[in-house]
Amino acid sequence: MMKSNFWSATSVRNALITVYSNCGKMEDACQVFQKMDERNLVTWTAMIAAHAQNGFFDQSFKLFFQMQQTGLKPNILTLTSILDVCASTEKLELGQTFHAYIIKTGYELDISIQNVLVFMYGECGSIEDAQSMFDKIAERDVISWTAVTAGHAHNGDGKGALKLFREMQQTGLKPNQFTFTSVLSAISHLTTLDQGKELHAHIIKTEFESDVSIGNALITMYAKCGSINYACKVFYRMPQYDTVSWNAMIGGYAQHGCGKEALKLFEQMQMAGTKPNHITFVGVLSACSHVGLVDEGCFYFDSIKRDHNILPIMEHYACMVDLLGRAGCLDEAMHFINTMTCEPNACMWRSLLAACRIHGNEKLGIHAAERLLQLEPEDDAAYVLLSNIYAAAGRWDDVARVRNHMKELRVEKEPGFSWITVRNKVHSFFSRDRLHPQMEMIYAKLDELSEQIKDAGYVPDTNCVLHDVDEEQKEHFLRYHSERLAIAFGLISLPFGTPLRIFKNLRVCEDCHVATKLISNIVGVEIILRDTVRFHHFKDGVCSCGDYW
Repeated sequence: MMKSNFWSATSVRNALITVYSNCGKMEDACQVFQKMDERNLVTWTAMIAAHAQNGFFDQSFKLFFQMQQTGLKPNILTLTSILDVCASTEKLELGQTFHAYIIKTGYELDISIQNVLVFMYGECGSIEDAQSMFDKIAERDVISWTAVTAGHAHNGDGKGALKLFREMQQTGLKPNQFTFTSVLSAISHLTTLDQGKELHAHIIKTEFESDVSIGNALITMYAKCGSINYACKVFYRMPQYDTVSWNAMIGGYAQHGCGKEALKLFEQMQMAGTKPNHITFVGVLSACSHVGLVDEGCFYFDSIKRDHNILPIMEHYACMVDLLGRAGCLDEAMHFINTMTCEPNACMWRSLLAACRIHGNEKLGIHAAERLLQLEPEDDAAYVLLSNIYAAAGRWDDVARVRNHMKELRVEKEPGFSWITVRNKVHSFFSRDRLHPQMEMIYAKLDELSEQIKDAGYVPDTNCVLHDVDEEQKEHFLRYHSERLAIAFGLISLPFGTPLRIFKNLRVCEDCHVATKLISNIVGVEIILRDTVRFHHFKDGVCSCGDYW
């Protein structure tokens, strides 16, 4: 083509830039661009979009401003491309600047511009601006609804996303695959399994059932909602996989403590010819951490650079600190931190501090807390863990000193709470909660369960109560922990035999772990409890974690 007369045509060179960028050959695309004597608006737009498509966002911004210096004015395609870059980089202020320019040029009434503005604001964390822009759209299409739904889901407003999805359905518009993935993301955040199943049934009736992105979103949704079995069914029914598919399933296995299954799937991924990326190894290392596979974890960490030519990122280092700390290899974890090629972040010190609390290493725990508080002086978890270390050692004066220091800095401890979904309604409970309208029945059920597990050999582990109170009061505190209230409510509210899915915002204590195992055996119901660490599947008196978490 280069020898033909067609090569001189600007339109042909513009097309070549697009072709090369679609194939990931940015060097060739740039070479074509550099050799062009005449560049029109299409040329610049193609180059801006090409760099954005291949992840070179800074270069996209640079090209946009270079284009303006030539005197060319951006059109709708140019502006949608640069707004997409603002969304990908979450540069809200720059996006607002482009929005102001769009208003001046009169492009704000164009539906494609309006849609990408909604998307940009949502991705940049300004859901109010996204909603405001959406409200201004006179004739909304499915892209408008999808953008605003995705924005609410992206910013943790799952209820808002579901509400918008229902409103869109009432307009008669049919959702596309991007709408479905956004709503599935919202359900993942809400952890409402029944709603996830309902949406899955709706998807099956559409032409999108075999779409890879929807399959990936379904795997993630089922895993986060506590149903790893459904996640597996979706995965193995998918006609084809991409890297995200493998990562979603490996990550799901890791969340549920299925370490060996995760590693087996990782090997299958490689045999299938799919190259792992940095997210894959976060899942693999997490899987090793949750089941104590220290040697395997070290092997896979070393293989990241050695076998796959991937530079380890902070998340990989954090996983290794967690792996070593959780296994009680505290000196090795400290040595790993000291010999890292990068500075340890707060996540690593927090993992080491938590491990020191679990394994009772007071000296190293204090050091980890000091380093963590240097990085994040208002981290409530650091103060709480340090206070717990002192409490476990009976150093009540130091406990009081830490708590007074928190008050001085106005650092508030995040209260522990648990929740359960019954008939699509979320019911939340705090420790010793008395606010639920059915609380009398809940307490009666919990008192009944408490007597039954005592008969089965349960002895309260009052070491889990880190308050300077008498033993009787400690037992009272333990009996009415938030997860036990949620379990009691689930048992009186759901049909017999229905698995209970409980979620907690803090790590489940050792005493509640023992009690829940006994309850699962007595009532003959599987109890699935997700805390901040992982999912626990309690069944017939045994937990899937093997008492390792």
